Amino acid sequence: MRLTLVMVAATFAATPAYADTTLDVPAKHEDKLPLLVVLHGDRERADAAARRWRAAARERGWAVLSLQCPRDQGCKDSWWQWNGDPAWLVAQIDALKIPVDASRIVLVGWSGGATYIGMHAQAWSDRFAAIVIHGGGQAPLADGCPDRALPAYFLVGDKNPLHGLATDLRDWWQGCTKDVTWDLVRGADHEHEDRALDRKKALAILDWLAARPRR
Repeated sequence: MRLTLVMVAATFAATPAYADTTLDVPAKHEDKLPLLVVLHGDRERADAAARRWRAAARERGWAVLSLQCPRDQGCKDSWWQWNGDPAWLVAQIDALKIPVDASRIVLVGWSGGATYIGMHAQAWSDRFAAIVIHGGGQAPLADGCPDRALPAYFLVGDKNPLHGLATDLRDWWQGCTKDVTWDLVRGADHEHEDRALDRKKALAILDWLAARPRR
């Protein structure tokens, strides 16, 4: 059956703090949906972050939940500066009224969103199947590995001035699990890291993720 994506309001969209959050789901579906949970970059809105993935998600039949960093929780425009409780993200997934495949929920971060994911790297293994770090990242604030080895895909450029922080996160992740893909865009600064996620790359990453369900 051919899947087409339409944008629908998230269950919490009427709340001012979440007004910019977006949820894209297939108009028709028979089975539970794989879900991308996307975190935006600094001074960016959730809809802009979702646009990086929508075309590929349409082709592969994934739902995309792009979360706006919650203003009512004290966030202004930056996930890493907010540094709030990761349980808030999980609560937004639990609030969804769509059939989600619990074995294929993936957390994706761009720039500052990726850095926030890295800061709390141990927190994600209970709910997510894998992680995507795009143009950001830093080593976690706490010591120790997560309870379950969590696959991670890095799409980064070596001319980003903060590239060393992403490398630190990769090294930490490799110490906790061997399933790490380091997709380095040589000569890419932050702008070109963003451009590296075109439709072809997004499809390849979704295929990588589909092969790694949470068991």
